[in-house]
This record gives sequence, C-alpha cells and structure tokens, in this order.
Amino acid sequence: MIRAGAALLWLGVGLGKMAALVLLIDGDWRRALLALLAAWSLAAAALWLRGLHRA
Repeated sequence: MIRAGAALLWLGVGLGKMAALVLLIDGDWRRALLALLAAWSLAAAALWLRGLHRA
C-alpha cells in the first residue's frame, strides 16, 4: 500500500514538472514556480513515505 502511494506521488511529481514547463513556455512564470514548488513538495512526501517503508 505504501509503495502504491509513493508511486502515485511520483506520478504527481512528473505531472507537476510538466505543468511547470508548459506554464513557463506560456510566459506565466509565477504559476510555473508554484507548480514546481508543488512538485518538489510531492517529491519530499514520496521520499518520506519511502523512508517509512524501509524503517
């Protein structure tokens, strides 16, 4: 169950990074930065969840 949750979080990281890139290409750098911060937060959550799994 933890692995599936971590996998979904990593999927969200990829989607957030793609959204940030699209927004940056469109010239909306503020929303791109927000999307990138959200992706980094999801990555941190996925790493934390993986740490729980190994403990």
